[in-house]
Amino acid sequence: MRAFIAIDVSEEVRDSLIKAQEFIGTRDAKIKFVERENLHITLKFLGEIDEATAQEIKEILAEIAKRHKKHEVRVKGIGVFPNPNYIRVIWAGVENDEEIRKIAEEIDKALSKLGFKREEKFIPHVTIGRVKFVKDKLGLAEKLRELSNEDFGTFRVEAIELKKSTLTPKGPIYETLARFELSD
Repeated sequence: MRAFIAIDVSEEVRDSLIKAQEFIGTRDAKIKFVERENLHITLKFLGEIDEATAQEIKEILAEIAKRHKKHEVRVKGIGVFPNPNYIRVIWAGVENDEEIRKIAEEIDKALSKLGFKREEKFIPHVTIGRVKFVKDKLGLAEKLRELSNEDFGTFRVEAIELKKSTLTPKGPIYETLARFELSD
């Protein structure tokens, strides 16, 4: 199964991000926007894993979750990967993300022992769209600039989740395989 580890965002943040997607639109670029129910912060993409590996990962995540507290984060601003001259991914930033960074680092370190490749530099973000091609660079850049400081709201990080991703012609379908509550 294709899998990843994530933190879900709140309904209020999802609503704000959908408004941003509508504002950005598809006139200036061909963009595949992430569906409302799929908006999340990816802690680690795993790729194809089997049931035995999924079980090991669940045990690791259960231990990591116990060591971290529930906390508030703010989703704010818009950024792009890899850079503004060549936009492939449009994302919303995450502030007060020190705890998320620590969780991601612990996951990355623990899973490297299972043979997963280490991340180079983890940047907490919510992917909101994938750019297929840009028709009007200036038009897209202007819209992104207008959202560069936009506040999409705060939410409480309560759990880390192991998710399964099933690719379909209409886009991926995510299913939570296991949820690990952070400590209070």
